[in-house]
Amino acid sequence: MPELPDLEQIKEVLNRRLGGKGVERVEVLRPLVLRCLQEQLLSGIEGNLLQSVKRRGKFILFSFETGTLVFHPMLSGRFQLAQRGERLKYRTCLRLGFAGGQELRYFDPRFMGRIYWVQDDDFSGIPQYPALGPDALDQSLSLELFKANLRHFRGMIKNVLTNQRFLAGIGNAYADEILFTARISPLRKRSTLSLEEIKSLYQAIGSVLTEAIEILKEKVGEKIEVEERGFFRVHRGGGGPCPVCGTILTEVSPNRQITTFCRHCQR
Repeated sequence: MPELPDLEQIKEVLNRRLGGKGVERVEVLRPLVLRCLQEQLLSGIEGNLLQSVKRRGKFILFSFETGTLVFHPMLSGRFQLAQRGERLKYRTCLRLGFAGGQELRYFDPRFMGRIYWVQDDDFSGIPQYPALGPDALDQSLSLELFKANLRHFRGMIKNVLTNQRFLAGIGNAYADEILFTARISPLRKRSTLSLEEIKSLYQAIGSVLTEAIEILKEKVGEKIEVEERGFFRVHRGGGGPCPVCGTILTEVSPNRQITTFCRHCQR
């Protein structure tokens, strides 16, 4: 599932490559992912200028003068930059053609993603979007605000981290990496965290996500269709050694999501 660092990298590449360019062609290949009328989408985008690409949590927003094209990739949705005539990837759902034959394509092998067309800045019709909490990399999110927001959420700390109403953008994989860096067990109840542990968690969110973005810039570059996870320290590494102490990493699946952690380093 694309998370904040993946989508931040995609946003930067698309702004650089496509920002300020006009859309000459729109082709809907798999309407199943649309959550708007196809005719409305075509008339809103075709022949119009892409002003900018933005990210809000796990959503990618393409701003046009006529409205906003919103993607929620969910579990398997990905973007691709290609030239017209290049072979389509499996289950390509939508492609936007720009001048010079360049295309932006959205493909989704599981058809789990959603595409919306928003006008007049009314995002109320997009499930989850209006309830999003502050972005996990919001510069205005101070430690004090983080502490105050955290008090409103209960349960296991990993579940809190992946709750988009608390912080927008963190998913299952990066939650494992953040908690490992903060040395906090994902199974701990939020209410048991000390003030020092909360501070460590706050710092780990910033450092892990920022570092991941820089790694993706180097490893992925403009091949935005590629999902790069090879630099993870613990996630999905169950049965292997902890990179810090060598203890065998534990892997469990509460809520049917894989959670990986070190029982020695994370308390």
